[in-house]
Amino acid sequence: MSMSIGVHMKSSNQLGKHKPNWEKLLTVDAGLELTEVGRLLAEARKSREMSVAELAVRIGVDRRTLGQLEKGSPKVSLGIFFQVLSSLNLLRGIEEALKPENDLESISTAVRRARSRRRTPRKIGDEKVNF
Repeated sequence: MSMSIGVHMKSSNQLGKHKPNWEKLLTVDAGLELTEVGRLLAEARKSREMSVAELAVRIGVDRRTLGQLEKGSPKVSLGIFFQVLSSLNLLRGIEEALKPENDLESISTAVRRARSRRRTPRKIGDEKVNF
């Protein structure tokens, strides 16, 4: 008697059409940060007295795409994000944030690694010292 396990495999055709649901895949922190970054981009645009339509034309995207970015949608491409930063003269800020010397997680990992490599000096007992 043979038993079969009910496993449904998608064909390669179906896999190509499958798009991830980014809202479900994001961590809570990532979702909150995207929302905050979108809000800050909108604030930067408004402080320059630019409309959504004006900035969208400037960077070559539909105004709805820019609206999604400002709402924190993870579906907007990184390229468009950088186009907006460039257009608002904000690229330098992101470059500074990503430099290794500003990466606190990387620095703390390096410190832990260096501490774990240090050897504690061995104590020599009186019985091993010959005078």
